[in-house]
Order: sequence, then C-alpha cells, then structure tokens
Amino acid sequence: MSSKAVVWSKRLAAWRSGNESAAGFCRSRGLSYSQFVYWQRRSVAAQGALIPVVVDADRATANGDRAVELALPNGTCVRLTLPLAEVAALVRSLC
Repeated sequence: MSSKAVVWSKRLAAWRSGNESAAGFCRSRGLSYSQFVYWQRRSVAAQGALIPVVVDADRATANGDRAVELALPNGTCVRLTLPLAEVAALVRSLC
C-alpha cells in the first residue's frame, strides 16, 4: 500500500468514526473534497462492492412478493418488496 493510500485510509477511518459530513470533515481539516471522494471510492472498490443477497421464503407478502433486506456497513437497512422474478433480475443486474 502506498504512503498516500495509508494516509487516506487513516483519514477515512477517522471520518467514519465521527459524525461529520464528508464535506464538513474535509473543510475542517483543509482537505480536498474531490480527493476525499476519489479515495473513498477507491477504498470501497478495494473492499469489494458485491455482497451476498439471500431471499427468505418465509418473508413472502400476502400477494407472493418477496421482501429483501440489504444491511449496509453504515447501518442503513434497505428493504425491497418485489415479485420474485424482479428480485432475481435485480440480483443479476447487480452482478
């Protein structure tokens, strides 16, 4: 890992552990916001952007749709209720 990557990795970790927006974090430390975004995207790409998705058959709605929940690393939970064919199409498009 290059010295720049190490420095930005530490900066991103500090930002994630705080409550500031990305822009506020950069402004308060005199950092370039565009460089912040670049290193953040690079960090996400290095970690791998694909996550396994499991469709729980027990979570079917009354009309037969399936509920899919995606738990993101930042604690956000996204719940989709779609027909099973659309869930399969979504997963294929993400891959």
